[in-house]
Parts: sequence; structure tokens; C-alpha cells
Amino acid sequence: MLEVPSGTTVEPRIGPGARVLSHFYLQQGLDQEIADALARRSFLVRHQRSAAPEPLNSQYIEFVLFGTVLVNGRIWGGNYVLGNLDLFTEVPSVTRLEHVQFLSATRTVRVPRTTLRAIAFRNLTVVRMIHQRIMTYVKDFEDLYGTDGTRPVHRVARLLHHLAYQQDLGAEIVIGALDSNVVTGPTQRDFANALNMGVSTVEKALRELRDHKILAEAADSGRLNRTYRVLDTDHLHAIGCGANLPKLDPDPD
Repeated sequence: MLEVPSGTTVEPRIGPGARVLSHFYLQQGLDQEIADALARRSFLVRHQRSAAPEPLNSQYIEFVLFGTVLVNGRIWGGNYVLGNLDLFTEVPSVTRLEHVQFLSATRTVRVPRTTLRAIAFRNLTVVRMIHQRIMTYVKDFEDLYGTDGTRPVHRVARLLHHLAYQQDLGAEIVIGALDSNVVTGPTQRDFANALNMGVSTVEKALRELRDHKILAEAADSGRLNRTYRVLDTDHLHAIGCGANLPKLDPDPD
């Protein structure tokens, strides 16, 4: 493997790595020829957890397979795209440059922006893939960070379920992915800032989910405030969709 600065490791395009890259692009709806062409110019990249946000390299587009990232104050997981997908602009605007912090170990597919742009201009299926990614981002942003009047516990549950679900999708592509029932990386303050809540409000929401055995107790989940083990995925999803939490049975005397 080739080590590069800032806790990033770029894997060689040989053996299993090459097959993973081609399989990833096939999963995006591209045909074998185009998938192989993109795979030949792409890399699998491992990012270690970083201490602070840093500006993205505008020369690349990175498709997140799994992990947790903080981008311009919002928390995202697998299936997120790092970089400017406006491929009709030859040079991306510096005013639209994203700042990313890797909240957990994260794996991505990295492709030069010029390569993706050149292939997209020749193949409508690549344009369609990019359009679908943009539309998914718009929908997810509205679902996760829009103001819909639901209680804080619903919004926290929705974001946790989204992160776990996207990580599970990445596990289907890359062997050795993290446990899809465990979300790692964000602190309670990260959740609070991303959702425009107070830290105490996030703490209360997490306590409700733990009291109902939807999340494991923090002491059972690893590192305090950075690890969230999902015990009941179906109920987490239901709460995220607005379902009411059932009343807890009183403790027996």
C-alpha cells in the first residue's frame, strides 16, 4: 500500500481491489465496459479518524462506502459523495469547497474529477448515475436535516438509522466492513450541532432510546459518546419515521 499524508492510505489497483472497484461501479447501474474503464482510473482509499475538518482536494471525487464523515457541519455515512459533482464546470469553484472531518475509519472509492467528467461526457449512463446521486443527496438532506416538527428523539433515531443502513449497503460491496449495527464516530455534540439541538436534548433522546432497549447502554457499546450499538433496527426505523415510543413498564417493587 502507498501511504499518503493526513492519515490516508491508497490501495493498489490489483487483485481484490480491482474487483471491488469494478463491482462498485456495476452496482451504480453502469455496464461492464464503463465500470471497468472507471475502475482502471480509481482507487480504494482508507481514511483514519481525523481531529478537525480539512478542505477536500478538488481534483477528486470520493464515493463513501462506509464510515462516518462530518461535512460542513452535517453527519453523513456510506453512499455519500465527497467532492463537487457539477461536472459541467471544468474547474470547481473554491467557494463550494467542502470541509470534511472523518469521524471514524472510512473507506472510499476515489476517482479523478477529470476522468469522471470525460467519461460522463461520452456516456449518458454515467450522467444518470451522477444525477441519481445528487437527487439522493437532496432527498436525504431534507429527510435528515429539514425541519418537520417531529420530536428530537425522532430526528436522532432517523439519523442513527440512516447511518447504520448506509453502512450495511457498503458492507455488501467490501468484505471486512464495520458491523452495520454499530455506528461509530459522532459525539453527542456532533449530533447536536448537525441537528441544531442542544447537547442536553440529544442526551435525553439517546437516553429514551436506551431505556426502550433500542440502543445499547453506552458502557456496553465501546467508547463513550462515540459508539452507538443498535439493538432493534425495526423499532429504530419506526421511531425515526415518527412512531411513538411505547410507555415503559414501571419497575416492580
